[in-house]
Parts: sequence; structure tokens; C-alpha cells
Amino acid sequence: MQIQHLGRMPIESEASFRKQVDIAWTDFVNKGECRPGQVRDVIHDSWQRCRNRGVEFTQHYPPLVASGSQLDLLKQENEELLLASHNTWRMLSDILSDSESFLTVAESNGVLLDVCGDPQLCEGLAGQRIAPGYDWSESCTGTNAVGTAVALKQPVEVHSVEHFCETVKIWSCSAAPIIDVIDGDLLGVIDVTTLNHAYSAQSLALAMTAARQIEQTLHSRELARNVALVDWFAGSVGRWRQDGVVLLDRKGRVVTANEKAKSLFASEGVDEKLEKNYRLLQPESLGAVTDWEELLPQAIVPVAYEAYNRDGRTEGGILVIRPRQAAVRPSLVAPEATTAGCAIDAIIGQSSGMQALKKRALRLAPSPAPLLIKGETGSGKDLFARAVHVAGNGEGSPFIAVNCGALTRELAVSELLGYEPRAFAGAAPEGRLGKFEEAHGGTLFLDEIGELSLDVQVALLRVLQDGVVTRLGSSKERKVEVRIIAATNRSLAAAVEEGSFREDLYYRLKVMSLDIMPLRERPDDIALLSNLFLQQFAQTYSTELRQLDPLLLDALCLYPWPGNVRELRAVLESMFVMSDAQVLSCDELPADLTTAGLNALSVGAVSTSLPAADTLDGLECEAIRKELILHKGNRSKVARNLGISRSTLYRKIKNYGLADD
Repeated sequence: MQIQHLGRMPIESEASFRKQVDIAWTDFVNKGECRPGQVRDVIHDSWQRCRNRGVEFTQHYPPLVASGSQLDLLKQENEELLLASHNTWRMLSDILSDSESFLTVAESNGVLLDVCGDPQLCEGLAGQRIAPGYDWSESCTGTNAVGTAVALKQPVEVHSVEHFCETVKIWSCSAAPIIDVIDGDLLGVIDVTTLNHAYSAQSLALAMTAARQIEQTLHSRELARNVALVDWFAGSVGRWRQDGVVLLDRKGRVVTANEKAKSLFASEGVDEKLEKNYRLLQPESLGAVTDWEELLPQAIVPVAYEAYNRDGRTEGGILVIRPRQAAVRPSLVAPEATTAGCAIDAIIGQSSGMQALKKRALRLAPSPAPLLIKGETGSGKDLFARAVHVAGNGEGSPFIAVNCGALTRELAVSELLGYEPRAFAGAAPEGRLGKFEEAHGGTLFLDEIGELSLDVQVALLRVLQDGVVTRLGSSKERKVEVRIIAATNRSLAAAVEEGSFREDLYYRLKVMSLDIMPLRERPDDIALLSNLFLQQFAQTYSTELRQLDPLLLDALCLYPWPGNVRELRAVLESMFVMSDAQVLSCDELPADLTTAGLNALSVGAVSTSLPAADTLDGLECEAIRKELILHKGNRSKVARNLGISRSTLYRKIKNYGLADD
């Protein structure tokens, strides 16, 4: 009897079907072949793949490849697939319960992510290894609907005796692949499974319907994501008017490109690569800008990549390209980012405080001991980390930066220590170096270190103490020589008291420390920074250099800048873009700044009634004004620093018109 059809079960009687397939299976496992036509082609081909991969037909159960934090990480990576699947499950729950069926959802390699269905039936499934974290791929579990659907990227039904491994022959299962509508990538598999006696001819149709619904849900979310991406692109592309610009989504696919980019690709005869949804770069390449040159046409050079992050995740970004002969590329960073080769002298600041800070950084640079850099957000901790590295190790040695605040608890250990091939579900097949190994012979910069969870802090402490790393999935210790520079905008001492940061790690990190002063404590540097930013904007936007009105500069010097240099740059860029004036004035200040913070300007900033600066009263007035700025209006501190009583200070503030009421 010929049984060829892929999607459906044979119409012959159950007993006849089972007997025929049983004979074919026995012949196959004993002789390596069975008579043509005894089983469906899809089953025979799957059996052959299992045999070629060395799958044992007596194998008892699928292996558990992800549990605990590894399973949490796998679920996080497939979060949208699970959400869409749960919505589908809610719609199908009554049907599945009535048919004694359950639904399984697997990721693209065949590892189960979730199981739901008839409560009585689901209760004993863990004992059958039908539970999250178990690998149901063909190479691990033989022929089964989930694994075979993964292998073929097609719907498939596997009934009882058609399974390759003996222990799973009690089940009948129907599975359909979940495909990315945009590029055809396999996202996962949804499967409907029953015990043999409860098999329904509608199971495959149900699985296929569920898969299509999940695909449409995921596609709708991808479209919404791209709408936000394009909206961000519209506000950012102006920085690159003279260059080719390609907007890529999170999978490295082209969303849109400007005419300059299209002409560059057309000149190379590869203009089809800029068609919408073409995968220009692989997702794993998006974090390794230095490798992009090999992936682009020979005459095109990647100049910068500006990432778009949303809710802590990279959703895509702008790839900036130029013709090779015109490219000047000291570093592959966006223009507003820190220049990679920054050294101590390149850090802007001529105030006495900054000069002292630079000298201290130079003294600390040659030492291999850990360095803890403390400072508010936007104050330039990363600049000093890079500068200390360059001064101590030289520009040629590796400098690896890790934003600890962007790492989930599950991801942090594998990111820092690395992992072996197939160390856990979802791991890269070739394994991956950890950041410690990448930084060997150089510096590992751990930004926002206070955000690491306690268990990750333990792993970090071991490396600092022993100087060795052990990748996930390996027992081999690897020696690393790395200088650690950590940075935080939190009080780690307070975190130690709260119990959220390990005391032993804190003392290990703070062998040497560097405290970066906030911008409000060095107002003398604001004019210097502002002029530098205006020069950069003029170059970026291809416009004439603009100036600051003196009254605006006074206002900028008095504002407390909670976001520090980063906020100053953002405010000036906003004014630069929104104004056509050659001289920027207070009128161009953003509305949120004028309403939220510029009440500080009334503290004598632009008063025309202040004493002349060359008189004793003028000098005294200026001293009080600066102290008020420095201490954010805290009059007790101001009086103490000036060596006068608070009542005297209040009287002088009133006399000089410095009152802030």
C-alpha cells in the first residue's frame, strides 16, 4: 500500500497502518532500509536523517538543554513568539480541552518553550520530557512532528509508530512552522499532540491555523516596530546629509536608504541589495562594526553606525557609508559619540578642578590595579576610562566596554565569561568569547557596574581574584590579563549597606578611584565645551559656524545641568537645528529647560544692577554668586565656605539682588 501524502494520515484502518509501519521500522533499524512505499516519504526521509546523525532508536527521552537562568534567557529571546502563542492558546483552549490535546511551542531549533492544554493530560507531561527546556529536534529525539517540522520548515504529522525512537510512540502529533513573513526565517514551531487513541484528523489543520495566526501577530508587531524606527530615522538622518545612509532593522534588513546610498550601491552593480527587506547584514554583525567592511561592496566603506535602542533593546540603526576614496574614518562611531582614540589631553576642560582630575588620571594610568570611576550620568566617565587605558596600555591594546545596566541577569554571565558551542539552547553553534577574553592584554570597562545582580558579582569577583575565566559549558580555565575599570553613578558604599552590592567586590574594585566632578561645579568649562560643540554641529550639518549670545552663555553657566555634558550638548544641538539665527540667544532655549531649570538664572545671572566686577563689592558679589551655583542654593554651605554667618549671607544676597525668590 502506497502512503505518500505529506500532510495527512493514511485512510487505511489503524491496525493495518500500524502493522505496516511497524514492519518497515523494524527493517529500517535492523537493515538500514525498508521496502519502498511502506511508509510515507516524509517519514522515511526523516528516519534516514536520524540514522545519519547517529540517533539511537532505543533512546529513552529528549535531553534537557536549558533550565534555570538559561531557560529564562531562551524565553526572553523568544518573548514575542511566546506572547503571540499565548494569545492563540486562549482562543483554542476549549477545542484542545475537548479533544484531549495539548499545545507545545518550540523555538527555531526545536527546544520547547511552553506547554499548555488539558490540565489532566498536562499534569504528567514533565515525566515524558514534554516540558520547557527539552530538545525535540530530530538530532536529539528522532522523528517527531516538532523536530521534523523544524528540519523541513513545513507542516508535518507524525503518528505513533512513525516516530523513530521507541519511547515516544505513544503520541500522535501535528506541527506547523512559524515563519517570518518578511524574510522566510523559521521563528519556531507550534504543535498539537494527543495520545494515540485520541488522535483527530483536524489536528494538523488546527496547528497550521494557529501558526498562521501567530505569524500575522508577529508581523503586525514588526510593522509597528518599524514605524517607530522610521520615525526615529527621520529625526536623526539630518546628521549625515553628505553621506550615504541606510536604515536597518534589528535583523540587519534594509528598511530604507537615502539617494546617496542608492547611487553608491548602483555604481557597484548591486543596487538590489538596498531593496526593502533585503538582509544587508546578519544580526550578529550589528554589534561588530569593524567586520562590516568585509560584508559591503569593495568600493564602499562603513563610516559609522548609530543604534536605535528602545526599552533596553536595540531595534535597528543607521549605517553610514562613503565611497572608499572619500572615506576618512578614524573610528567607527557616530559623530556625537566619544572618539575612540581619546587621550587625557583630548578631554575638554581647563578649569582648575578638571586639570587636577587629569593629572590624577595620568598618575593612575600605568598601574594594572582596578580603577573605580564615580560620577553623575553624562559627566564623562567613559572618556576618562578610555583616556586612562590609552595612557597606560597604548592605543593598540584592546579596550572592551560593557554596559552592565543593559545586561539581563541571565545574559550577563555568558557575556562576560563566554560559552562553548551548544552550551545552552540558543547559544551560537561556534561558541563565543567572553568580554574578559576579548580584553586580554588590555582593559575591560564595566560601566554602570552597580546594576549587576549579586550572583553575577560573584562570578566577576572570582575572575578578579584568580585571573582566570571558565566559559559556560566548559571546565577549562583560561588565564586572562585584564585591567578592570569600573564606573558607576550610584554610591556603591550605600549599595553595600543595602545588601545589593558585595562588600568584597567593592573593596576589590576601589583600589584606586577617580571622582568626576559634575558640570555645574566647573562652569568655567561651559564656554569651551559650547564652542567645541558648535564647531561639530557646523561640520555635521554643513552650515556656517554660529556663536552664543553672552547672556545665553551666562544662563548656561548658571543652569545646574543634571545631565551634565551630555545634556549641554543635546540642548545646544536642539537650538542649533531649530534656529536660523547666526547668534544663538536665550530665546532659542528649549521650553522644558526654561520652565524646569532656568529659574536659577534669577540668581544674579543677567541683572544689570549688580556691582561692577572691578570693585570690592563686585568681587564679593561674584564670589557669592558662584558659591550659590556650586552648592545649588544651599546657603548654609555657602556661608560656611565663605566664613560668614548665615544672617550676613542673607543680607548680602538681598543687597546684591541675588535673591532667587
